[in-house]
Amino acid sequence: MKKFIVIIIAIAAIFFACNQKKVEPQPTTIDNLKTAITGETNASAKYAMISEEAMKQGLNGIAAMFAAASAAEAIHIQSHTKVLNDLNETIEVVAEPHISENMEENLQAAIEGETYEFTEMYPPMVTLANSDGNTAALISFTYAQKAEEIHAKLYTEALELLKAGKADEIAKIWYICPLCGNLFNTLEGNETCGICGVSSEAYTPFEK
Repeated sequence: MKKFIVIIIAIAAIFFACNQKKVEPQPTTIDNLKTAITGETNASAKYAMISEEAMKQGLNGIAAMFAAASAAEAIHIQSHTKVLNDLNETIEVVAEPHISENMEENLQAAIEGETYEFTEMYPPMVTLANSDGNTAALISFTYAQKAEEIHAKLYTEALELLKAGKADEIAKIWYICPLCGNLFNTLEGNETCGICGVSSEAYTPFEK
């Protein structure tokens, strides 16, 4: 009887162990910084390529927009990298961008990428940085999240114009905020950055 009970206990223990969910390690703020840098590096490189392709197709407004967007993502890279370096960590990223000759597809992919970042990638990073008390990471992530949301909106507007055969109505001069990477297609109503408060006098213009 004792032997039978021991066997039952052993089987139960094996069953319990097999049904335990594996606990995945949670990312740290350092992990999040590296993830964000990798994503932004690929986005910056991709947007530079899209800008070049748009120029070939005579889509100057889209070319200027993505040239500015590439520089905006580079600002996020620089900001995240500074925070990472201050934590005595480094990362090397090799960008592997891929684009289409179809500009509508490029715009749609850009919208999806930005939407993922501001709805799924950055929110938990912001939450963790806040709980960690890492103010520098919190600001860097928050600026990027808010900028990506605006980027997605502007890309959506550009895509709608392109689909409607109105690519000529897309702004030919674009601007970026040098602190947070916010993107503007006009200075009217944007005398100061709505994200970080920088004056429009400091914005960098892009024209193709």
